[in-house]
Amino acid sequence: MSYAQLVEAHHKLTYSNNIKMVAQQMQNPLRAAVTMVPATGEAQDAADLLGKKDYIEGEDYSRRNPDNPTPRSRRWLIRPTVIEDGEYIDKETKFDAALDPTSPLVRNSVKTVERGVFDRILGVKKTSAGFQALGGGIMGRAVEGKRPGGTPTSLATGNYVAADLDTPGTPLGLSLLKIRSACEAMELEDFGLETDDEIYGLITPKQKTDLINLAIETGKNLNPFEVKNISEGKPGQLLGVNWLFSNRVPKDSSGNRLIPIWSKENVVAGVWQDVDGQMWNDTSAKNLPYIYTDAYIDCVRVEDVGVRIIRCAE
Repeated sequence: MSYAQLVEAHHKLTYSNNIKMVAQQMQNPLRAAVTMVPATGEAQDAADLLGKKDYIEGEDYSRRNPDNPTPRSRRWLIRPTVIEDGEYIDKETKFDAALDPTSPLVRNSVKTVERGVFDRILGVKKTSAGFQALGGGIMGRAVEGKRPGGTPTSLATGNYVAADLDTPGTPLGLSLLKIRSACEAMELEDFGLETDDEIYGLITPKQKTDLINLAIETGKNLNPFEVKNISEGKPGQLLGVNWLFSNRVPKDSSGNRLIPIWSKENVVAGVWQDVDGQMWNDTSAKNLPYIYTDAYIDCVRVEDVGVRIIRCAE
């Protein structure tokens, strides 16, 4: 005998509300580290970019007005493919669990989609070789041009801090010189100098160890509470950067970990639809109840100079 619990209107509403509530409780940390905006349509411009230009020297007694147009371009948020999760509610999967916001079933579905949102914001994808900087987001390519169909632009080589910056020829881990080099480069471009703009960095447990060692070495004047938060793996500020932690940070082809440092105002995430849930009976599968969770989010850098990548040996 097939299992076929009837999904009624109040079940659908309950499941959708539970998913939204749990999603608010379990948001990934990158959401707070970028600028989230609502998005609609096929594409939405994230920023109008004004290029640099040289001045013109005039001539004595000239009546001709100077014509020196500003180079213009745009960065775009493109309506993305869906981030989704779903499964059937069969005999082994209790129907009531899908309607319980505290159940592992609901929380695991939200976690699954939130991981996709995290990867979309960071600009990484999981491959057979591990996580790689692909797509858009903080680390990937940005679509730029007067129209949405522009050419994707990758971060320039100059945006990367060398793994052997401290000792040429010897790649090392996260160091004070690398952190300062990345932050200084952004500050010279006016990122992070405004009082309301924040600088964020994303590291793995390996760089957390480097950071703690730096705190010990550089440090009697550092805030003990901030150092303790970092050592316990909690988000916190240290050495002028708000540090977040993840095991989804990619490596380059040489095996160096790619640690992103960015300005919050310089990274924009467009939300076509935030994490939501649906439930229905699938008539093509013995009328089994089916639960579905999804989200539509894209992310782009406003300007490349507001993002730096530190190569760290492990």
